[in-house]
Amino acid sequence: MAPSYGAGVPAWVKRVQDVEAAYILPGNPDEEDPADRRDSVVIKYASGDAGQRCTAIRALAGSEHGVIAYTPTGMAVDSNDCLSVKLGAPQ
Repeated sequence: MAPSYGAGVPAWVKRVQDVEAAYILPGNPDEEDPADRRDSVVIKYASGDAGQRCTAIRALAGSEHGVIAYTPTGMAVDSNDCLSVKLGAPQ
């Protein structure tokens, strides 16, 4: 199955492997911190560790975009130092 890419996704995203989908999440212009006002690249991966994926795409994104990485088991955001949060159904 081919990955789906949203409008405005930077060209480097299409070179990333194991991607199910990628899109741009618009920043919030009302945020006090300039880093929170920038748009974020959101990538949904088919596998892997969300924190490691986040760290890898952080290096590719530069300062222009924030990054958010999703895997089947977790998610990580660069503004949280790419710490992975486990995803799952409530027990």
